[in-house]
Amino acid sequence: MLALAACAGAEARPEGPGPPPAAEFARPLQVYRQLGLMTGPERFPAVASLTALAGPADSTLLLVGLSLPASALRFQRSGDAFAADYRVSLRATRDGQPAGGADWRETVRVPAFAETARTDESVLFQGALTLAPGRYTVTIRARDGLSARGFEAVDTVELPAFATDRTLATPVLAYRALPRAGTAAVPRLVLNPRLAAPYGGDTILVYVERYGPGADAAPVRVEVRTADGLSLWARDVTPTPGVGLAAAVTTLPVDSLPLGRYSLSASVGGERSDAVPLLVTISDGWMVANFDEVLELLRYIASPEELEPLTAGGAEERRARWDAFWAARDPVPATPVNEYRETFFERLRVATEQFAEGGSPGWRTDRGEVYVVLGPPSDYLELAPTRPGGGPGGGAAQEWVYHRVPGGGRLSLVFVDPHGFGTYRLTDGSAAAFRAVARRVRNGHAAP
Repeated sequence: MLALAACAGAEARPEGPGPPPAAEFARPLQVYRQLGLMTGPERFPAVASLTALAGPADSTLLLVGLSLPASALRFQRSGDAFAADYRVSLRATRDGQPAGGADWRETVRVPAFAETARTDESVLFQGALTLAPGRYTVTIRARDGLSARGFEAVDTVELPAFATDRTLATPVLAYRALPRAGTAAVPRLVLNPRLAAPYGGDTILVYVERYGPGADAAPVRVEVRTADGLSLWARDVTPTPGVGLAAAVTTLPVDSLPLGRYSLSASVGGERSDAVPLLVTISDGWMVANFDEVLELLRYIASPEELEPLTAGGAEERRARWDAFWAARDPVPATPVNEYRETFFERLRVATEQFAEGGSPGWRTDRGEVYVVLGPPSDYLELAPTRPGGGPGGGAAQEWVYHRVPGGGRLSLVFVDPHGFGTYRLTDGSAAAFRAVARRVRNGHAAP
């Protein structure tokens, strides 16, 4: 992470020819909105989430977590580094009347210019308000300090009275978590605002608090369920006692969970907490449903012998192999971002949006596969319509020209739509030429 600001203290896309975006593909911000999170626009793709814990006396602590890519901010040179400022404000109203608010101004510093262009989650902010239990309208605003980029989002939250109404808090997803000493203490958390657990990424923790007399007397069960209520994983954890609370921390086994959207909840005795959404994904830029689909995607850039070990062994072995798979392709290991991986998933997204044909997703079509493997062409030409036998008057045709491909040389690929239905296929000669280049990409780990 580039910066952590606690309460104590536009997206580039390669251009290429093709039809309008495919409607069935959900972009990351759309997925986060579907999870009920607050999000910004594409130029400022912030993601924010709210959670509640018991506060001092009979109050409730409203925590806000905000996630940003560094690319959303404008950086300036600052000595031998680069710095950007941003501002966050949080306002709560109740029955139309102001109930509380706070303002923060934060600075992000990075050592290298390359880090200012990161499009992954690279800046984290969190803050808190102490409020009386009740129903509130919460407004969060965030703005870049040196440009007009920013976002504003509004949500309605019901803050429970933990002292009387509820003894178990909603689980909190965090990157770091330690039990706090009591309800008067500041939570020792680094929140995961996106409620996302990337496969092969950082360790994700689950933090749970229980309140009232005897709160530490029984283990708390933490559980992940599917949308239809099927239990995928559960673990009993013993809380650490504090003043007015008992807190528990456990690790979420991301590598053993299927990719998809789930709910996370806690229970003890006959009480079950509210559920929080949980997203297990292969990449922030590519929302997929299962690991089998991921392996099918990776066949474009890897041999079957490389892919087979990714599914074998235990969770730790699979994760180590996953990390090694991408590390072998990282063109600049010294940077915090694997440029090969980021480019690969970005191309998948563009191919899915632009090259869908009939019932096939864009990445599974001829044009989509070429785009994923080679990227956008250097030149693109619309050719005169031809019939399947070569005469004039058939469907449309396109020529993609690559001035230089892995292994060297120029490559010209022709796609034909012989029946005019928008279904393009590589000609036999073009298909053979492309397969030869694709083999060099798979065998030589050529940069995409």
